[in-house]
Amino acid sequence: MEALFKVKVFSLSKGMEIIDNVRLIRIKSSDYNLLLMPGYMSILGEIDGSIDLELDNNTINYDNVVAYYVHSNNEFLLLLKEI
Repeated sequence: MEALFKVKVFSLSKGMEIIDNVRLIRIKSSDYNLLLMPGYMSILGEIDGSIDLELDNNTINYDNVVAYYVHSNNEFLLLLKEI
C-alpha cells in the first residue's frame, strides 16, 4: 500500500476542506522552499507564499497565502490566515 497524505485546510470563510490521496506538498515561502513527502518527519511552521498539493491527475494551488501548518503521521493541517 502506497503512503499518501490526508490534507485538511481550514479557513474562517470556507470552513474545513479535506483532500485525500495527496502525493506530495510543495511549500514556497518568503524564507524557504520545502518538498514534503509521505513518511517523513513531523514538522510545523508558518508560510508566507504558496502551496501546491500534487494529486494523481491534478494540482491544487494556494497562492499568496499566509498560513500555519503541521505535518504529522501523513496528515497535513493548514490554517489559513485571513486579513
